[in-house]
Amino acid sequence: MNKKRIILVGCGEHAGMVIDNIEAQNKFKIAGMTSHQPSDIGLSKYGYKVVGLDSDIPKLIEKYNIDFYFLGVGNLKVRRELAAYYDQYLNTVNIIHPNTEISTHSTIGSGNIIEAYTKIANGVSMGDHCILNSFTAINHDQTVGDNTLIAGGVNLAGRTIGSDTIISDGATIGFKVNIGNNCIIGDGAVVTKDIEDNTIAYGCPAKPIRKNE
Repeated sequence: MNKKRIILVGCGEHAGMVIDNIEAQNKFKIAGMTSHQPSDIGLSKYGYKVVGLDSDIPKLIEKYNIDFYFLGVGNLKVRRELAAYYDQYLNTVNIIHPNTEISTHSTIGSGNIIEAYTKIANGVSMGDHCILNSFTAINHDQTVGDNTLIAGGVNLAGRTIGSDTIISDGATIGFKVNIGNNCIIGDGAVVTKDIEDNTIAYGCPAKPIRKNE
């Protein structure tokens, strides 16, 4: 099979996780990685080298016959900035581990990574550039915004998760609860009431702690 070639943006810990899922999906060939640090050029992760800087992408596309890019950094602010830059040159794709369960009656954007043993039920609408870690379940008829991180072991039974939001490991979002944009929900939190934009919330039941600046 002639696989499409993909450039991985970033070379840190998150990039390693992405590589693992790309290999498991077995749909794309990794042409290499990029970085913003000149000192990273030539470094290798799992056999894939940093072949250039972000600013080199126009010539890298031609040199390595690159078809797509995928974000290999975990910081949400940096991800949004890099996506805006790379979108000028390439389209992105979804990286979906084969050991997932995704309803055919759901809608998934692009640039998302969905790890093993996740479940996305019917009626779910997900945006672009989201990260879904393993053992997460999204119940039916929910909306997930863009550039959102849903960590491992999370249960979502709410209505809306905003963009640029982090739902940390083991959190539970209660029935028809809405989580705003740019929020952080702490590890193991149980959210029973709506959380406004730009809020950090922890606890069981979760309570707003402070604004997320």
